[in-house]
Amino acid sequence: MALVVGYDRHLASRAALLFAAELAGALNVALHVVHVVDRSDSPINVEAASSAGATERRLEGERRHVAAALDAADVQWSYHVMDGDPVAALLAAASEHAASMIVVGRPEQGLVATVGHIVTGAVARTLIRRSQRPVVVVPHVVEGRA
Repeated sequence: MALVVGYDRHLASRAALLFAAELAGALNVALHVVHVVDRSDSPINVEAASSAGATERRLEGERRHVAAALDAADVQWSYHVMDGDPVAALLAAASEHAASMIVVGRPEQGLVATVGHIVTGAVARTLIRRSQRPVVVVPHVVEGRA
């Protein structure tokens, strides 16, 4: 048994990460942190060699951010960078690691976020529809935490 948590640089994602770590610790299960790389993770000029280096540095910074957040947690965890569609990647990771549930941050609110969800679809909403596992959706603020 394990947990899979979707991670990116948004506040709700950090809240989901901390919630998933706490839950994994309470359940004494492994936590698999899945960061799906998309266009927002890459610079505009993806062909330049310096752009590839910048992307790698940014992803390493994100991994260090996860490590810093999980250092205090008494939980076994791993960090996975995956390419492609976030829903497909999270479902694949959950299947690969026999996860009992998937944890994600609640979609952002507001006009700009709504337009983005119309165009790309909300990861949490699509996961809820497609997953055979429970999906826990965590808001960016969880009682007493930011």
